Amino acid sequence: MRRFPFIVFAAIVYLLGMLLINQTAPQGRHADGVDKPLPIMAITTMDGSTAWNPEALKGRITVLNFFASWCSPCAKEMPELSALKKQFPSVRLEGIAWNDSVKTLTPWLKEHRNPFDEVWLDTRGDATIALGIRGIPETIIVDANGVVRYRLSGGLIPIVREGEVFELIRELLTEAGNAK
Repeated sequence: MRRFPFIVFAAIVYLLGMLLINQTAPQGRHADGVDKPLPIMAITTMDGSTAWNPEALKGRITVLNFFASWCSPCAKEMPELSALKKQFPSVRLEGIAWNDSVKTLTPWLKEHRNPFDEVWLDTRGDATIALGIRGIPETIIVDANGVVRYRLSGGLIPIVREGEVFELIRELLTEAGNAK
C-alpha cells in the first residue's frame, strides 16, 4: 500500500517530463532534420511489392504522415489529412505505418477513409529511425527536390493545416511551378 503514492508520484513526474520535452522540441520549419534531403528508408508498400525510392518523389511536393492503427491521435487526424488532400490534390500524401501489420491496418484504413496515395510499412522502425521520429503521429513535408521542409510532431489540427501547412504547401507549389 505504501508503494502506491510513490508510483503515482513517479508517473506524474514522468508525464510532466514528457510534456516538457515535447514542448521544447523544435517543430515546423526550424525542426531537426529540416532542410536536409529525405533519407533512404528500408520500407515497402502494404502488399510488399514496392520498396521505398525517394527518387520517385522528385518533382512533386510530398506529405509523409507517420501513423499506426493503435494510435488514437492518429485516428483523430485522419479527417485533417483528407481535407489536406482535398485542398491540394496534386500533392502526394504518403502514409508510413509504424509498428503495425496489414491485418490491423486494412480495416482501420477502411474505417477512417484512407486519405493516403500509398501506405508504407515500417515494421522494424527503419523509417522512424532514419527521420528521427520521436512519436506518432508526425507529419513531414518534402519539397520537389526531395528536401525536408517542415516537421510537425503530434496530430494535424485544423488551425495548423489552415495556417502554416497551407501556406508552406502553396509556397512549395509555386516554387515548383504548380501553383494552385
